[in-house]
Amino acid sequence: MLIKRRLAAVAALLAVSGCDPKDDRVPGLLADENNYAFTGALDVPSIPTASATDVTVCWDEVLHDLQCHDIDPLADIQNIGLVRFPNYSQEEVEVALSTNALQQSAISGYVESRTDGTNSCVNLADFSFFGTTIDVAEEYTATGGTYMLLLTQGVTPGVGARMITFLAPEEGNLTTEVSVGDGCGLLDVDADLETLTSVPLPADGPFTVDWSPLTVDGQGNPIAVEDIDGLMVAFYEGETPATLEAQLLDLELNATELYNLTLTGETTADLTGATGTNGAFTGFTGDGTWLLALRCSRCYNPAPVFLTVVEPT
Repeated sequence: MLIKRRLAAVAALLAVSGCDPKDDRVPGLLADENNYAFTGALDVPSIPTASATDVTVCWDEVLHDLQCHDIDPLADIQNIGLVRFPNYSQEEVEVALSTNALQQSAISGYVESRTDGTNSCVNLADFSFFGTTIDVAEEYTATGGTYMLLLTQGVTPGVGARMITFLAPEEGNLTTEVSVGDGCGLLDVDADLETLTSVPLPADGPFTVDWSPLTVDGQGNPIAVEDIDGLMVAFYEGETPATLEAQLLDLELNATELYNLTLTGETTADLTGATGTNGAFTGFTGDGTWLLALRCSRCYNPAPVFLTVVEPT
């Protein structure tokens, strides 16, 4: 009887202090069950062109990126890249892009052209790889595979893609001037933030998070920790996980408070190192929803690799 009374007293103390004796969640530990469920499909347009011939590519009509965010085709695009997939069809590339399953081994060539901020057109003959220009007659042909054009913000290859399109050289096609279309409407997403297990974190700290237990991303694909290069923590006043599901691609735009932290391969972080809206992050306050995301800037799909709801305690 004495033992039962003591156990009851301990349970009552935990309840008063805000701790659930049945809650086995570890504060700040990010595991697979904490991750959102996400599906996304890219519908990449294809532009037929002449084969083995120099082609002029223009992007002045790209006024929105893949997330439907406004874009200035001159100011926001710093690099045009051309990737070749010798053994993939366009459909296979689309599926791999949509699921973040595209492997480096699938690529047999990459060339690029830096923009100058004043001209929104470039010729394939001006593309190069570290100074070595492309031989269009040999490298851009109807039998060469699938060619994907990347319009990126920044000059790191494969990072910061704002728009993607296929170029499709065809025998007998005489088209040597093409225009890349707008990016809005090409990405279809569906997210579930309601059925995940939220992550508890002390409202006033400490704010250490650890994602070493993660094995898969929100689409169920294996996670490569070295690809995670950014952390975001954000507050949405008056919002619930249900209302935020429809805002997946606008999480950074719609946040009441937003803090970001650059990562370099580590699996733990102190959120006080994140900076943004109000300087450095100082704690979880307000009436609404806090989200924490892990991002991969090298991934073609812009959705977070990991996204969860933070439960301040």
